[in-house]
Amino acid sequence: MNASPPRIEPLDVEGGDTVPFYALWPQHEHLLARFRQQLDDVVMANAFVGGPWLDRFELRWAEYCGVDHAIGVANGTDAIELTLRGLGIGLGDEVVVPANTIVATAAAVVAAGATPVFVDVDPGTLLVTESNVLAALGPATAAVIVVHLYGQVADVDAITAVADRHGIVVIEDAAQAHGAATDGRRAPGQEPRCAR
Repeated sequence: MNASPPRIEPLDVEGGDTVPFYALWPQHEHLLARFRQQLDDVVMANAFVGGPWLDRFELRWAEYCGVDHAIGVANGTDAIELTLRGLGIGLGDEVVVPANTIVATAAAVVAAGATPVFVDVDPGTLLVTESNVLAALGPATAAVIVVHLYGQVADVDAITAVADRHGIVVIEDAAQAHGAATDGRRAPGQEPRCAR
């Protein structure tokens, strides 16, 4: 199965100039044979869900993040929804989320039955801060989702201190910052805890 890379047509702009689309395949070309072999292994084992590949990934991911457990799911939205449901957060609860996060973060909160409460972010880092979280807390607040963005890690320790004082859970979303680290801890570097 030696498919040639797709032809990428340039984007025409006003004045007849073109802006070429960036092709990512050259970066991965040297890995294609390995990817194809592993895909063949999965297909031949009929291990489309679960299996030894997922087990290895979960162990390695937890180790990489410096946490005790990792559970592979279909996507980040499912991860957030399942975390909220597992913590008993749902109808009648509010969850603080950054206003500039992708809609999937708030959609996961809604899917779990809770209500998202949007909070401003620091204009320099575009990350949520403990003071913004504190200002958004109300009597129905059950959790705050800290979204690490652009390879940056939010100040989870400061936000967790606020959350602990108010008996709420901190959940880290590192979908846009895998491998980012601060103070020797990778994002996500803390497992959600239920203080309620």
